[in-house]
Amino acid sequence: METWPRRFIAYWFALWHLRQPPLATASAGERARWCRDHCGTFAGRWFALGAGLWLLFSTPFASFAPLGIIGIIGLVMGMWHIAWQILAQGRAGPPPIEPPAEFPRPDGQHDEGSERDDGKA
Repeated sequence: METWPRRFIAYWFALWHLRQPPLATASAGERARWCRDHCGTFAGRWFALGAGLWLLFSTPFASFAPLGIIGIIGLVMGMWHIAWQILAQGRAGPPPIEPPAEFPRPDGQHDEGSERDDGKA
């Protein structure tokens, strides 16, 4: 059964996911690929929390020291997750890029760079 502390930790920390099955028994390459693909999400959450709390702390209405401290911790945790993502991309390589898809176009409409049907360029 899911409990709120497990859901909270899973929402904020990539390390929790890396220690849970099936990633706990995965190879180093698979773990690096997972981290390359997902650590940016965790970093974004931490950066949003840290920046929001720091901005709230810097207003004259809520100059409460714990807000500033938690804001700085949030920014540091965001940097930590981004560093993990950069290191994981160094180990796993860049993500695969799919080839561009062809989209159907209505008759008579062309791209600016393509030739026209009537031979005029």
